[in-house]
Parts: sequence; C-alpha cells; structure tokens
Amino acid sequence: MSEPALALFFTGLLLFMTGVYLLLGVRNLLRIVLSVEVLAKGITLMLLAAGVYRGAMGLTQSLIVTFIIVETILAAVMLALVVICQRTNASLDIRLLSRLKG
Repeated sequence: MSEPALALFFTGLLLFMTGVYLLLGVRNLLRIVLSVEVLAKGITLMLLAAGVYRGAMGLTQSLIVTFIIVETILAAVMLALVVICQRTNASLDIRLLSRLKG
C-alpha cells in the first residue's frame, strides 16, 4: 500500500474510532450529533484512501460527494430533533427522552 493511502486510511480509522468512543460515552444530544459527524469524516477519509490505493479517483470522488450530501441531510435532521427536544424537555439529556409517549 502506498504511503499516502496508508496515512489517509489510518487517519480515517483513528477518526472513526474516536467517533465510536464519543458515541458510547455521552448523554447530550448535541454531543451525539458531533460524534456522528466525526465518525462520518473518518469514513470519508477511508473512502479516499481506498480510491488512492486503487487509482480510481473518479469513482471515489463521486462516492465521497454522495456521502457528504447524505451526511449533511442527516446532520440537519438530527439538529432539528435536538431543537425539538430542547423545546419540549428544556434539556438535551437523552435519559429524559424515555418519558415521551408516542
């Protein structure tokens, strides 16, 4: 594996593991959104590393752009849910969401 692809892969893996670690330890909805974003950036870097390694940058760029669009939509929906939870519960603690009845 080439050195730039290896550096991109390990940086992406580090970001991915950091995102998973942050997801496991937080109870604040805003921090959960940030953790998902860190995790997604790690996936983006690993996709880029795969493209550099395979030499198929056209396909990789289209996958990355599509993933960034999906990630942006996901972040917007999650932030809208955070705003609604803040208005409803006056708190961003996920333990208070168990009181919601649907």
